[in-house]
Amino acid sequence: MNVLLLNLARFGDILQSRAAVSDLVRRGHRVGMVCLENFAPAARLLPGLDHIAPLPGALLLARLKERREGEIFDAARAQAEEFHSGEDRADWPAALAGIADFRRRLRAEFPPDLVCNLTPDASAKVLTRFLAEGGACSGFFVDENGFGVNGDNWAAFFVGSSLERGISPFNVVDMFRRIASDPSGMPGGSEASSAPGDVSLFRPGKKARLEARRLLDEAGRADVKGHVAFQLGASEDRRRWPAAYFAALGDILWREENLLPILLGSANERRLAEEYANLAAHPYLDLCGRTGLAELSAVLCRAGLLVSNDTGTMHLAAGLKVPILAVFLATAQPFDTGPYLAGSCCLEPDLPCHPCAFGSKCAFDLRCARAIRPEFFAALILSRLRGGSWILPETGCGKARVWLSLPDAHGFMDLRSISGHEKERRTLWLALQRRLLRGFLDGKPLVFPASPAPGDAPDDPPLCAGRETTAALNQALALTELLRQQAHLAALPKGAGARQKLAGTWRMVYDALSADPALRALALLFAQTCQGGSGETPDLPRLAETSENFHRLLADFSTALAR
Repeated sequence: MNVLLLNLARFGDILQSRAAVSDLVRRGHRVGMVCLENFAPAARLLPGLDHIAPLPGALLLARLKERREGEIFDAARAQAEEFHSGEDRADWPAALAGIADFRRRLRAEFPPDLVCNLTPDASAKVLTRFLAEGGACSGFFVDENGFGVNGDNWAAFFVGSSLERGISPFNVVDMFRRIASDPSGMPGGSEASSAPGDVSLFRPGKKARLEARRLLDEAGRADVKGHVAFQLGASEDRRRWPAAYFAALGDILWREENLLPILLGSANERRLAEEYANLAAHPYLDLCGRTGLAELSAVLCRAGLLVSNDTGTMHLAAGLKVPILAVFLATAQPFDTGPYLAGSCCLEPDLPCHPCAFGSKCAFDLRCARAIRPEFFAALILSRLRGGSWILPETGCGKARVWLSLPDAHGFMDLRSISGHEKERRTLWLALQRRLLRGFLDGKPLVFPASPAPGDAPDDPPLCAGRETTAALNQALALTELLRQQAHLAALPKGAGARQKLAGTWRMVYDALSADPALRALALLFAQTCQGGSGETPDLPRLAETSENFHRLLADFSTALAR
């Protein structure tokens, strides 16, 4: 069957959908992708795609004309004015015509049997339904009544875990793999592979490799023993390690091992390269704004290591199997957007405020960006390059949580602490979610390795969640018990009274879970399982089964927290 993936996000998100493509191809499907036109070069790096349909988003937006209140007139009048004036006026009819033409060409070149959308915003949901043209949809879309739909439990949990920082236990690559499933249920459930996802990308061609060699030769130094790539920028300034720290790190690496830093970034990040240049006391090579995607890939392949913020360049390096040391600041965290490459090293500040919430204003003057010193980075890098292992420095150079990427026993990427943070409350809560939610979301229980013995767990606190979370969970558990009893009574011939109470009890369960930040992803998941994906009230015929299943899930959480 032809599966059309829709991914209207950025460069890094395109690369993170590579494993979903490989899963689909492995099961015999032909795979196409719709992406924004400016990110089509990234899609071309993904092996297995039979068709790429670049969406001219900028052109379509340019055709839309803003109307101030009181100036809105119908399309006929607008077209008449355009005809008489001879001007090519932008307007929404032209944008709609462009979308319709895009769909006609797409369906002629790659007629989809299934359209799977990986971008959970409203416009992408509408476009998914439009491109499917009455056919099958999955992922995120709108139903025939215009309600937004999370196509399955994985999609619902993806949205829910994105609302609160610090509660997402699954890498986005693995989430995409589960969301990108056809109506038969793959690649989840019993069809799930026990191997990690395949994120390997096309290697750069000969022309790009020659250009990378030419660029690196510009350094003109015979004393260079190797190269280390520095990705200076990030999607937001607050998620960026300071350029001054990068420069200090470059000083150490050159002094210790004659490693030449290569500065990577877009033309818009030239200011960071200039800041680096003003502070560096060592030779370096500035390639900011000087490489296309092919040349960037070739430069990464020649570097012994990439030091990066949470960026698309980091995901590109993972797909090229380039060793990575990545730092995650502000809202970024390695548990969900870390590099999908076993053996990668991820750093995040050991601060109680990290990761911070989306849209929040920092009350601590972005202290997370300064929490991990260049000497800490240098010690890790030198140990990796000299001995093949990431080893923490003996003396502290800043407070950091340090994680290594590694696959788990069931084909997902996980993180292991090497800095003593494996028994912290947040780590234990994420691990518990992985154990209990994975089987629930897949619809098939999975047997994980045995939990640590009670004596191995921290004595204070003994739980992996706080008192407020435990209380909210137990309240929701009691309410789901009531809900499932009411659901069974409602199915009886004289169950009218119970049927009247169901919606109110359902709402109380949802509110109890939503009240606690650690449980909000479960709240959306609960709504999803009861609603069937659309509307704002529960689907009553589903409640008997779904309330039973969700009650068991909450009971498992409650039992685990009580140990």
